[in-house]
Amino acid sequence: MEDLVAPIIDIKFDIERDLDEQIGALPLPFPGMDKSGSATCVFHIRGICQRGSMCPYRHIKPDRTVVCKHWLRGLCKKGDSCEFLHEYNMSKMPECYFYSKFRACSNKECPFLHIDPETKIKDCPWYDRGFCRHGPNCRHRHTRRVACLNYLCGFCPDGPGCKFIHMRFDIPISAANSTDPSAPKKPGVICHYCNEVGHKIYTCNQIPPEQRDELIQRFSEQYNFHYVSHENRHYQNHHHHHHQQQQQQQHQQQQQQQQQQPQQQQQQSNNSDEQTNQPKPKPSYRPLDQVTCFKCGEKGHYANKCPKGYLAFLSPALKDLHQKRNQQSSNNASMDQSES
Repeated sequence: MEDLVAPIIDIKFDIERDLDEQIGALPLPFPGMDKSGSATCVFHIRGICQRGSMCPYRHIKPDRTVVCKHWLRGLCKKGDSCEFLHEYNMSKMPECYFYSKFRACSNKECPFLHIDPETKIKDCPWYDRGFCRHGPNCRHRHTRRVACLNYLCGFCPDGPGCKFIHMRFDIPISAANSTDPSAPKKPGVICHYCNEVGHKIYTCNQIPPEQRDELIQRFSEQYNFHYVSHENRHYQNHHHHHHQQQQQQQHQQQQQQQQQQPQQQQQQSNNSDEQTNQPKPKPSYRPLDQVTCFKCGEKGHYANKCPKGYLAFLSPALKDLHQKRNQQSSNNASMDQSES
């Protein structure tokens, strides 16, 4: 009833207008500052922000799907130009290195994602089609399924909900080799000119030909990349071909000199053989009973030949070794204090 009697939809305060138009917002003293606590720039979303890296508000791109691991520790220096998210989101955290490598993580409050490596393996499209030439060495999963007899005859009344497999007879084509524009593109490759997914700035078709070298050179200087233009590449190829010709001439001259002086070469080879045949002193190693493996803490082998492999850090002998070292260090410290 209040909205009908006294509507306030058309009323807008001055502070709301100032916040929307960013009136009074001062630029940053220097680019690259941490803006994780600032609001999102409305002008950047519209594509009309003119402050660039000096804008005090955050410039968020929708293509960022993983949280920056350096930003979590407060060490990211890229700011808005970082390719990863600068926000704490548990669903977008990077994968835990220890769980993916060793399938074990000792940190009970680990902030990273624990993903089972077996879930990353995709089904082999060739095996689902009927035959895979790689056999058991294939990097994809080979899942045995029962073929649907009705589908093989020509029609299955259950359709996609059938409990049996409907075999596909189309030849699998990878996304990298496909020429179809509707094919799925690589999600991790982003063009810094048009902000589209699937290609880089070096192969972007939207850049004008007369501005291509200038834009790519500016991009390479900004991100410390090395780029060689088409003209410089042609000059380098010509210089490389000329350098190869000089090397061939030098090689021919060396062959002629070798043919003229065969006796000197034989004498040099005999002298070198005598030097190499001299017995070298063998290094002295400690017996294995006195060798302690720094991976598992047990004696009798070196760390590069540890039989426990990646799980050596879970050995109880390693904990005992650390306790003994701590006791020795504490005893030495107490003896030094008593002597002083």
